[in-house]
Amino acid sequence: MKDSTISTSRFKFDKLWVLIGVGVLIRLAFIGFLNLLPEEAYYWNYAKHLDIGYLDHPPMVAWLNYLSGLILGRTQLAVRLAPFLGWFIFAYFMYRFAENAIGRGIGKPVVLLLAALPIYMSVGFIMTPDAPLYACWAGTLYFLERAIFGNRSSAWYLAGVWLGLGFLSKYTMGLIVPAAVIFVLIDKNARRWLLRPQPYLALLIAAVIFLPDIIWNAQHNWASFGFQGARRWSGGAHFQLHVLIGSILILITPFGLYEAIRVCWSFWKTRLSIRAADSVKFRKYLFMVTLTAAPLAVFVIHSLQGQPKLNWTGPVWLGILPLIAARISGFRIAELQIKLAPIGKLWSITVYLLLIFYAVGFGYMVAGMPGTHKGAGMKLPIAWQAYGERVQSIKSRLDSETQSNLLIVGTDKYWLASEASFYCGDDSDSLPKFAGENLVGGNGLMWKYWVPPQVVAGRNALLLSFTDGRLKEHNVTDHFAGVGEISKEVLSNRFGETGFFYWRVGYSYKPD
Repeated sequence: MKDSTISTSRFKFDKLWVLIGVGVLIRLAFIGFLNLLPEEAYYWNYAKHLDIGYLDHPPMVAWLNYLSGLILGRTQLAVRLAPFLGWFIFAYFMYRFAENAIGRGIGKPVVLLLAALPIYMSVGFIMTPDAPLYACWAGTLYFLERAIFGNRSSAWYLAGVWLGLGFLSKYTMGLIVPAAVIFVLIDKNARRWLLRPQPYLALLIAAVIFLPDIIWNAQHNWASFGFQGARRWSGGAHFQLHVLIGSILILITPFGLYEAIRVCWSFWKTRLSIRAADSVKFRKYLFMVTLTAAPLAVFVIHSLQGQPKLNWTGPVWLGILPLIAARISGFRIAELQIKLAPIGKLWSITVYLLLIFYAVGFGYMVAGMPGTHKGAGMKLPIAWQAYGERVQSIKSRLDSETQSNLLIVGTDKYWLASEASFYCGDDSDSLPKFAGENLVGGNGLMWKYWVPPQVVAGRNALLLSFTDGRLKEHNVTDHFAGVGEISKEVLSNRFGETGFFYWRVGYSYKPD
């Protein structure tokens, strides 16, 4: 049977690389100018406190931040260098995976989707654990496909390498393992690998690579595994399936979800005819659907009793992304009959609109989002650099007035301390300069490990908050021998107000 060929092109294929290039250039134009998200500043602090594990994530994001910092220093560009470069690794593996799974020519529309769909664009821009996760997920998919369908024994070992690197990036990577096992069990031809050593050696390789995080957890009472494991499934039943669906609509757009559903439904309806016409193609389609459906089922089950996070399902769609790209670009995939509707034109318009939205949206945020109400402080990355500069100015003045070296304490979970550490921090002294809300009865995540209360006993502190009410709470004021008046700082640029925050001084900190 002939391999997949282009029967009708709904995309203008000669322009695909141009559109992909535009998506890359938009990210390149803004990665050094848009202020860091609080999460990015928090993970930058991972690198400042370099370790082999952390409470809320494995260490890969810290290691990458550390390496890029050695090259470009304390800059926004340095923080986002790894996701920007990592996107090309991600795109390469997805291109090769699509070409092997579907046929020649389908790689370009897949890469276009990676450049245009919100979740895949963002992992090439924002430095979070998702950035390395997606490259590792794509690498594992590619080498699993080569091992199972290309009969390459060595591919199992490389799949183990990327699986291990994925585990070091984010624990979500673990979902690909049971998905692969399910496929091997249901596919007669793949079951022969159960009697061979290569899959088990691949898992051993992954475990060895993942060993640093295991060691850290063993040294810290399995804190990270508990934080990301049992905690996610506890707390009572709260039906949140509608929230999960809403997050999917944001991550891959309504059109993306529609195409994913159509692909799965079409495959199910025509599975017998596809198997009869081309058993290898059928197995590849089954592989792609299984590697998406099995991880997705975990998140669906979780959403029946708990709150899902926006970005959770992003990697699971990579399994069937080649099939989605085939549908929207007019390919006929073996005997899988696809009705050629004018969806290609709609997708072309969608891609153009998404790229325009990114360019305009990033520019609007760099300008400080003029005309919007800033009543919630700085919840978007529009004023964090100005915030850091203002905090540094306040601290310098108060240090002189109090003849002390004030500790900067963010009284929220981690945003204020992390952003202050990046934008006004220095390494000029050995004393802790920043701390989280764990000092005043809050959580603080990793800040409770970096700056425990006993280490800063007796220090004067500059307390920061988004609201004045937080600075009045007893679990804040009771931790100090005395507190000063509350002041409000309004931040602005030439376009108007960009945000605000509150501060007060706490004298002589008292641990519990």
